[in-house]
Amino acid sequence: MFKPKLLVTTLIALPLALPAMADGWPPEELNLVTHSSSGGGGDVMMRNLGQTMESEFGISTVVDNRVGGSGAVALSWLANQAPTDGTAIMSVTPTQLITPLRADGIPGYQDVTPIARLFIDPSTLYVHENSEFETIEELLEHARENPRSLSIGIGSAGSLDQLVLQNFEAATGIEVRTVPHEGGGDAVVALLGQHVDAVVGEPGQALTHLDNGTLRMLTVFQEERLDAYPDVPTLSEIGYEVVSNKFRGVFGPPGMDPDLANEIADKLSTLYEAEPWNTYWVEGSMNPAFLGPDDFVSFLDGANEEMGDFIESLE
Repeated sequence: MFKPKLLVTTLIALPLALPAMADGWPPEELNLVTHSSSGGGGDVMMRNLGQTMESEFGISTVVDNRVGGSGAVALSWLANQAPTDGTAIMSVTPTQLITPLRADGIPGYQDVTPIARLFIDPSTLYVHENSEFETIEELLEHARENPRSLSIGIGSAGSLDQLVLQNFEAATGIEVRTVPHEGGGDAVVALLGQHVDAVVGEPGQALTHLDNGTLRMLTVFQEERLDAYPDVPTLSEIGYEVVSNKFRGVFGPPGMDPDLANEIADKLSTLYEAEPWNTYWVEGSMNPAFLGPDDFVSFLDGANEEMGDFIESLE
């Protein structure tokens, strides 16, 4: 059996107390930066975080979409232009590891300030309600009989979505046409317009459409079924152990005071039960997986090595 292992992590216990107002961070105005386009996973996360922080702390937030270069545009801004006073933080996923590994001259996590890991987010595959495929087995059978006939959308070139799709192809022996977009939200829009046959992405970026039946999830790329979609099988259930658990967290710019980074992490760790943050991660089938700055760096060291090995295995 093909058994690649991609960014599998051990979840830890969380502090779940509600926050209280205090001096210090957050500032009165907070810039929440993301590499995702509108509707993409990072965009959705930051908008929910912003709404929660506005409610909990009485501050103002702005979501700043710095799209392009598979995260390179946002990373370069954070590394070279962002203020170090805690007025700007950026959402991060494995994209911020993959892009520097695949392209020279792009800042990596070593060039900025990792602040906190917040969630583990499952990768899935879904189709339009009008699709001829009711099950993942039907999609695989068609793909084997008709190589490169299926188009599968992903968030962006060089993203974790692309590596998951390559992994999926290698494990199952199929060939499809990969269709990159500016972000996960754009991939979902393409699927809604039936411009692609399927999308590889997390549930959260397509939540409304999955819930109302416009889109149909066929499989989950993790060890166990999702509680919110108990009838959707994992790929391992049909003999292909393709596992991808996407982490979500936040970075700060280089030169940020370590005490400030710890203060930001501590404050974020108190928000898991606050709304709409709680609804966001529960309905999105995410697992809270908090790590503070030092532990997050250690996690990134291991994940970066694992991702580098995985990229080499696919090239």
